[in-house]
Amino acid sequence: MSGWVDGLDFFFSRRGGGSSSGSSSSGGSSSSGGSSSSGSGGRSGSGSTGGRGSSSSSTGGRTTTGSGPPPAYGGGRYYGGGASTPYQAGKPSPSGINPLFFGAGAALAFWPGLWLSGAYLYHYNHPYSYYNASSKANETKPVTCGCDPYVVCGCDENGDPQYLADLIGNGTNLNNTVISVANVNGTQTILLNGTLPNGTTAAGGDEDAFSAAGGLRVLLNNAGWWPVVAIVSTMVFAL
Repeated sequence: MSGWVDGLDFFFSRRGGGSSSGSSSSGGSSSSGGSSSSGSGGRSGSGSTGGRGSSSSSTGGRTTTGSGPPPAYGGGRYYGGGASTPYQAGKPSPSGINPLFFGAGAALAFWPGLWLSGAYLYHYNHPYSYYNASSKANETKPVTCGCDPYVVCGCDENGDPQYLADLIGNGTNLNNTVISVANVNGTQTILLNGTLPNGTTAAGGDEDAFSAAGGLRVLLNNAGWWPVVAIVSTMVFAL
């Protein structure tokens, strides 16, 4: 792993401070499994009065039934980037991986396709190992997952054997909307596209995906007002 770290000085030093507007394509198209869909839609807020499942919400999280493309890896438990619960791009992954932002252009030239709005990149702490049927050898490669900055993200390190088998298989016929292998500063690296459409949530939560009240709760929680509103509403009904 030291060769990976030493060979990517530019990778970790070129941290972007902001992001450009617009939407991403190709490298930034979204996918949970075998199909891809547009993950653009402009700059989105972290909460929407239409609920987490609204196409204007980049919050992610869990709702009662889930919404958007379902997880398609590891027996339907994980999204293509490895996360079981989607979240807002730019935030730490569920396992605590902090991303770095890279603006569109030379900094992302190693990634097949285009990220027109730049991307948040999550470098996983452990490489993925698999058997490559083409080379007839066991291979181990570092992993980086990317997400469009304005949508929901499904990147997270995942060592579940079933997930890895579904994602990589025997190393051939990879689903290029989700996974590709590229030379990153001299190191063959697995690149995962964790971008998901806005409104994507996992099932198993206690909030209705499209409830306006649920969306308002997210908005007010972010502002620290939800408990106050709840108390006032109770008082009004009591009267």
